[in-house]
Amino acid sequence: MLKEELTTINEREHEGFQIDSLQSADWAMRKLQAIEEHNTEVQNAAKADMDQTIAWRDRKLTENQASREYFENLLKDYLYRERQHDKKFKIDTPHGKVTTRKTPAGLKYEDATVLKSLRDQGIKEFIRVKEEVNKKDLKKAGSIINGKFVLDDGQIVDGVAEKPAGESVKFDL
Repeated sequence: MLKEELTTINEREHEGFQIDSLQSADWAMRKLQAIEEHNTEVQNAAKADMDQTIAWRDRKLTENQASREYFENLLKDYLYRERQHDKKFKIDTPHGKVTTRKTPAGLKYEDATVLKSLRDQGIKEFIRVKEEVNKKDLKKAGSIINGKFVLDDGQIVDGVAEKPAGESVKFDL
């Protein structure tokens, strides 16, 4: 039935169909419902396929990660064994290099714990606060006058413009 509904849609589109009665409007609504059902079927089929593909990808990447770690550890062991004889030894082959790089000492942060500790101690200078406009309260505190947003005390706020009322069409299927 869905296939039949979609076929008649294509036929009517080529005829230049026009809605001129409640009956033809109802027919068009049935067609919209058929399109929505078809979209849902397509999305569900694609999602099932994507879920299967994503599961396959994750499985393969996990397998590859284990192999990668194995070969990296073999190369690392070889590098450090050779470094015992030659402090500047590095592995350099046509297919890649393995070297070391010094990393400076630093600090390691557990953000949630640090933030809680700073708050508990009242230390605010090391806490960043994200600023954003409180649009609800700002709207209540002023109005548009001559195309500019003016607060009740007369201050002009740049960046606020009037958005004209409009109308949108909504389809409930």
